[in-house]
Amino acid sequence: MSSLDPITMATQLATFDVQSFQQRYQTQANQYQSQLKALGDIESALREFRTTINEMNSSTSSILQNSATVSQDGFFSATADAGALSGSYQIFVEQLATAHQISAGMPADLDATTQVPTTGTLDFSVNGETMSLDLSTVDTDGDGTATVADLVSAINNDSTNPGVNATLVRSNGQTYFMLSSTETGVANRINVSASGTGQTWFEDAFSNVTEISAAQDATIWLGAQGTGLQLTNSSNTFSGVIDGVDLTVSQAQTSGEAPLTLSVGTDDEATKEQMNGFIDAYNSLISKIDSLTGIGDENTARGALASDPTVRSIKSQIQSMVRGQFDGMRLSDLGLEISRDGKMSIDNDKFEQAQSTNGAALESFFNGDGNLFDSMDELLNPYLKFSGSLFASRKDSLQQSIDRIDDKQASLERKYDMAYDRYLRQFTQMNQLMTQMNQTMSMFS
Repeated sequence: MSSLDPITMATQLATFDVQSFQQRYQTQANQYQSQLKALGDIESALREFRTTINEMNSSTSSILQNSATVSQDGFFSATADAGALSGSYQIFVEQLATAHQISAGMPADLDATTQVPTTGTLDFSVNGETMSLDLSTVDTDGDGTATVADLVSAINNDSTNPGVNATLVRSNGQTYFMLSSTETGVANRINVSASGTGQTWFEDAFSNVTEISAAQDATIWLGAQGTGLQLTNSSNTFSGVIDGVDLTVSQAQTSGEAPLTLSVGTDDEATKEQMNGFIDAYNSLISKIDSLTGIGDENTARGALASDPTVRSIKSQIQSMVRGQFDGMRLSDLGLEISRDGKMSIDNDKFEQAQSTNGAALESFFNGDGNLFDSMDELLNPYLKFSGSLFASRKDSLQQSIDRIDDKQASLERKYDMAYDRYLRQFTQMNQLMTQMNQTMSMFS
């Protein structure tokens, strides 16, 4: 009579006891995990779609795009947002905004290792902001001395720095202590003084500065120089001087030159690009929903959310909305069509005709209170809001189901261990009996 392997037998029988439950729980867990991931994918796709439409529906952007062109390059550039009105404007660039730069009157033999006072203060003011640098803090290593290089670092790294950059500039074998404003314009002029140091040379250096570059505002004229409307700005970018148009000047014109022409108007190519961006975002969303809710066939796997009424409802609402009417028009009136499979496409000829003959209607269909983009955002909000969204509730419910499966699997592992121990004892005893019987039988053979 052959002996048994108790461990092998216990493992096989304990596994058989729990195997059906393990397979059932794992199948359920896989299903819940697939649904959880699919809901996350749908939510991400909806967020990307909403981001796309919101970027085309703001105070500065719409489906209809404007452009700004200048009659001559090199003097200024311009951008036009959705609020810009078509028109032609004359611009003369008189001067650019510059940042204030000064050189302190340091000794001619100055270098990075020149020692500076460690008592007193170095005071700055720029555009109403002040900094009082305690010179005793410049000595960072505590050796009782501080160098010009330490001073540069202390100025630049001070948390109260009002907008001053310090640097050492070397030219023709000489080192200069430079201070520059971080912002352009007259208001950002640097004022600096040293006091309480006990060292005249240091205090004189900041009371006798050399101006390298004057603080200067940018000046332009709407119209001809001297007769048009003069405008000044601390920076070289003029925002909203003309509604919806930003100007950035880069080179001053010569006095007496004719102003340049700025033309603002609709940009058909950019508008079409916007429209294609919307179409791509819409089709991508519908494709994602279809792939995760499809019932499947011999060539395609069944979607993880094939029986999910919430996602099907979202798709139905979105498709119903884009097929709807806004400001008395439909997508088909603008050259956009939706095929039987739910995908959107553009009829270029029809769309270009709509652009040329009724651009205002094109914009009003998509943009503004209660129109397509606004309505779409309102539709998606309950599903995507950060607190208490429908997707969050669904995902929480699925996660709780997964957690319950994990608890069941943990309980099943305990059941397996108990069964294994029981079977191991039984087969060990049986094996011992069989061994004894074999020994007894051998005595009579």
